[in-house]
Amino acid sequence: MKNFDMIFIHPPRNFEYMKKNIKTRSSYMIMPMGIFGLADLLDREGYATKIINYIIERIIDPNYSIIKFLKKINVKVIGVDLHWVLHSAGSLELLRVIKKYFPSCFTILGGFTATYYAKEIMEKYNWVDGIIKGDAEEPILKLMKNLNSLDKVPNLIYRENGKIIDNKITYVIGELNSLNFSNLKLMEHWNSYLNYIYDVMHMAWPVEMARGCMYNCVNCGGCNYSSQVISKRKFYILRRPERVVDDLRNIMEMSDVKGIFYGHGVYPKTEKYFLKINELIRKEKLDIHADLEIWRMPVSKEFIKDFAKTYIIDKSLLWFSVRSFSQYYRKKYTEYFGKIDNAFNFSDKDLKNLMKLTKKYNVKLRLFWDAGNPYETGLDLFVNFLKAFKLMVENISKKSKVAMWSEPINLSPGCLVEMFSDVFGVKKHMKNLSDYVEAGKKSKMFLPPLDVSVNYSTNYLTKTGINLANKLMLLIDLISVIMD
Repeated sequence: MKNFDMIFIHPPRNFEYMKKNIKTRSSYMIMPMGIFGLADLLDREGYATKIINYIIERIIDPNYSIIKFLKKINVKVIGVDLHWVLHSAGSLELLRVIKKYFPSCFTILGGFTATYYAKEIMEKYNWVDGIIKGDAEEPILKLMKNLNSLDKVPNLIYRENGKIIDNKITYVIGELNSLNFSNLKLMEHWNSYLNYIYDVMHMAWPVEMARGCMYNCVNCGGCNYSSQVISKRKFYILRRPERVVDDLRNIMEMSDVKGIFYGHGVYPKTEKYFLKINELIRKEKLDIHADLEIWRMPVSKEFIKDFAKTYIIDKSLLWFSVRSFSQYYRKKYTEYFGKIDNAFNFSDKDLKNLMKLTKKYNVKLRLFWDAGNPYETGLDLFVNFLKAFKLMVENISKKSKVAMWSEPINLSPGCLVEMFSDVFGVKKHMKNLSDYVEAGKKSKMFLPPLDVSVNYSTNYLTKTGINLANKLMLLIDLISVIMD
């Protein structure tokens, strides 16, 4: 039998409807990029490790059994990621079954959601032996060295003789340049993973480039304030452009992948950073296309031009979160919350200038919009819908490469709206992890947003009203994408 020190397993969203939606976007087969960095770190330190993507394995072999796989090996630690809250049901059920058959194996969780709900998880789910909270690079190494003395492992909360012991978060990683996020061969069927996330998730390979954020988008659990609360991160860091391009080169040499999704956005303070990455890509003659989000305007003409000459332009995308096409609502939001979150602080003129620039340089633009924002009324939604429809018609008639996309907002654990719901005029319908777990078991998520519900209501909009708005918005989305 082969011996492993640690096996990382990426879980399905749930087991109840996994067979029905396993080849749809809602299966969430994509993994947090940090897993690859952790696995490579252990590998370089001499620990035998492997990554299993449970969903990919079930696609390849519908009769695949993680239990049968684990019975063929010896493993000390099994880690399951619980980063995105929509994985809650799948993550906990997977660990429950594993612990049942392998009681002597140490089972851990990690990720934003696991960190935020660490105490509740340890109190309610006794098959979880521990949770590494926040950044896990140093803690994972110390865990492997100190399985019999867990008090020496920073960021770990664990159970000992029925008592929950919290070592607290004392480690926050200060640099990413020493890490490697492209050692995909540590993962079973890594090539299938790259192909399936591209074909099913419609997402290019995501490249790790940062930790933390300087902004406070109120629905994001990874915003600046939330990162301080969840992971004790008071600053954000960027990988050196050279290290980012190292990953791109490695991936392209290993596989047929020709696309990337940047894991951090462009805004005034990161323009030079991305310009350097683009320069290195051109220097190394990497023939690749890219998806990149614009996190804040303005974006300069020079940057758009540089983006266009760096990537395979007919397959590349710039994304911008308009959130609402109603300038009136954006001004209202900025008056209420602009000192916290300035994401809405742009004019219709700014948006038109962005569209003109992307059209000039033949760059495809996707405008992300949504429904159910704080203090958004039914009238605001109506105006948002009409303006989006008008913009869609104009772009089709002008043959502009502009399309729209929307998905239902789900309040992320630890985001500002979730933590301070009263301030934002929001009523939460899920108040703890158990609520998410039960909802996750019942959610088919076969055709979002038609069969997906938001997890809140507001002072002005009911849950039903927000769900209806999301369904109506889908019509514009589909027409704009098809005609793009």
